[in-house]
Amino acid sequence: MRIATAGAVLVMLFLSTTLGNAQEPSAEGAVTRAIGCVADSWNRHDMRAFGECFTADADFVNVTTQWWKGRTAIQKNHAFMHGTIDASDITDVTVPFRTHGMFKASTLTFTSIEVRFARPDVGIAHAAWRMSGDVRTPEPRNGLMTIVVTNDSGRWQIAAVQNTEVARIVK
Repeated sequence: MRIATAGAVLVMLFLSTTLGNAQEPSAEGAVTRAIGCVADSWNRHDMRAFGECFTADADFVNVTTQWWKGRTAIQKNHAFMHGTIDASDITDVTVPFRTHGMFKASTLTFTSIEVRFARPDVGIAHAAWRMSGDVRTPEPRNGLMTIVVTNDSGRWQIAAVQNTEVARIVK
């Protein structure tokens, strides 16, 4: 009886390991697609779609350490910087007025994304990025985002971002 039980345990461990590994690329791909939502909507300058990449209670710390709490604040501040809304449209923009429209011709690319899972429904990613088209500098900008992505009922969305930029010179 003990041999059969030990054998069953070994088979169960093997199957759970094999199935777990088979599911991981799928989850990793879903996390990567959730992060890709940011670049896709950014490049279309569609800040409504950009906001949908995030959970309703998401946090976003930008490269100048401004901390936006919630999808609405994240979306509105980015819309201001993309020039799709102006200050008269909103009262809670926290970025300086001089930043209005600075990203309206920009392109954002993730050059690498590495994902690990803290839990089956929580992914932590480090996404290296490159942006061109910032009106303040002719040189491309580069940085790294630490991103927490969560799965709620099969939908992966960004719950938190810490954005760090490689040192650059701006006008």
